[in-house]
Amino acid sequence: MIQSVFKRKRRDGAKLVVSDYYTGQYSLTTGGKVFRVALDTTDKEIARRRLRDIIVEKQRESQGIIAPSLIRASATQAIEELLAEYKADMLGRGLREKHVHDSITRLVRMRREMKWRVIGDIRPDSFIRWRSTLTCSAKTNKEYQVSLMAFLNWLVRTERISSNPLARVGPVETRGREVRKCRSFTEQELGRLFAIAGKRLLAYQTLLYTGQRYSEVDSLVWGDLHLEEDNPFALFRASTTKDKDKRAVPLHPELAKGLLTTRPHDFEPAKKVFWWRFPTYEILQSDFKRAGIEQTNAMGFVVHFHSFRKTWQTMGVRCGVNQRSAQAILGHSDPSMTANVYTDVPALNLHSEIAKFPWISGAEGSGTQICTQTADADGHSLSFPVILAQLIEAVKVIDDDRARRSLTLPVTSSPSDEMAAQGGIRDKILRVSMPFEKGRKWTRKLPAFLPPEKLLLGSCSDARSVVLKVHSWVAQLQEGKVKSCAEIARREGITRARVSQLWPLSEISRQQADDACTANMGREISLRRLIKVARNPDAK
Repeated sequence: MIQSVFKRKRRDGAKLVVSDYYTGQYSLTTGGKVFRVALDTTDKEIARRRLRDIIVEKQRESQGIIAPSLIRASATQAIEELLAEYKADMLGRGLREKHVHDSITRLVRMRREMKWRVIGDIRPDSFIRWRSTLTCSAKTNKEYQVSLMAFLNWLVRTERISSNPLARVGPVETRGREVRKCRSFTEQELGRLFAIAGKRLLAYQTLLYTGQRYSEVDSLVWGDLHLEEDNPFALFRASTTKDKDKRAVPLHPELAKGLLTTRPHDFEPAKKVFWWRFPTYEILQSDFKRAGIEQTNAMGFVVHFHSFRKTWQTMGVRCGVNQRSAQAILGHSDPSMTANVYTDVPALNLHSEIAKFPWISGAEGSGTQICTQTADADGHSLSFPVILAQLIEAVKVIDDDRARRSLTLPVTSSPSDEMAAQGGIRDKILRVSMPFEKGRKWTRKLPAFLPPEKLLLGSCSDARSVVLKVHSWVAQLQEGKVKSCAEIARREGITRARVSQLWPLSEISRQQADDACTANMGREISLRRLIKVARNPDAK
């Protein structure tokens, strides 16, 4: 442990300058970090005493006997001063002024009504009692707790308090308690609204067909609109979006055409697009009345500016827009927000989804077994014995002797050998144990079934068929049906290396392949031998 006082020294040219005041240095553990502190005294004994008091205080803090000095100082500091620092910090971090104003207003109201003067007055019981007296909506009630929790967490981060006193207070339940629950527009309502919109028509259409927030569309400038591109889009800048992330939103062709027609020839890129025709909330209400749109229906659902955004997602679900694309355009970080909150389920056509279920009437033999059978290409269900029969039929024996001893079950359809090869049956052994002739009491296992022919490439089972297949590849390349060997490999389900290995077969004709087979004494020539013949002209 180090504990000493000294006067700082510095050199000013050739002269050594010594400070008049003492500085102390100390460490709390042997070999630990050394701290230096100004003692603000010219007397050495006073400096030693002050340093000793500082060390004792730090040791007590490290052992938890007393709270840190900053927490002790903040415990007596007025909440008004802390709120002023909190407000300055939020503005310094670039938060929106409206958010800062609303948060501070809630905190000031809670401090005034609960008579909080210092941090120690903030207790869970007093807050719960005050919250129970609120007559506002559940969402507003929750916002008060959110603002207070954010302030207390800021105090923890700045080391003003050691822990959040409201950390264990549960939030207010808001599900099913919405006062002004938003709904989407119907297409008829939008048609009537657009018919009377006049100069505000383009603003309403932009709100609908971009799915962006009111403030984000209002902040669009002409420089954000890329209307002359092959695929026109609007770039919403990070400074104008809620999530502080820029988004490029594709524009509907008709919307892009309307914006391009409205744009002046000598437009200023920094000028707002809707600087004189963007509707306010009062104008929107007036347009609702003129269009005969009920702002609040009998169920308590309301329509406002955010309904355009919800309508975009609801229309997107009906038109087949995938959820990941919708999430990117709407700027949601959580996919459940896009699927649950911004999709108006009552506006969806769910009758077609219900019609997909099989109807079970209860009559004899009616209905369809669900989740127990497989369906064929025509949609007919197949039971397990039928599927097993198809597999057995697909596996042919090699010679007639095995065919006479094999078991063949009746099947509903005969799949090709290619089905068996694709299913991987050629690499397995299928054994079925069943009684054979009537009257016999014993059973025996069938011999191992093997595919009738080894498929060399796709459905080609002999080398000469492979030659014709390679010739068809060359023809496809010459006609432009395929662009490269890689595309051929993808279509055939093989690798590029396999295509390159078989490519020399394009140099020989079918007659040359037959001659090579004749030279092989009538036996079927192997594919490897045929490739060697193609590479060696002397062997043809």
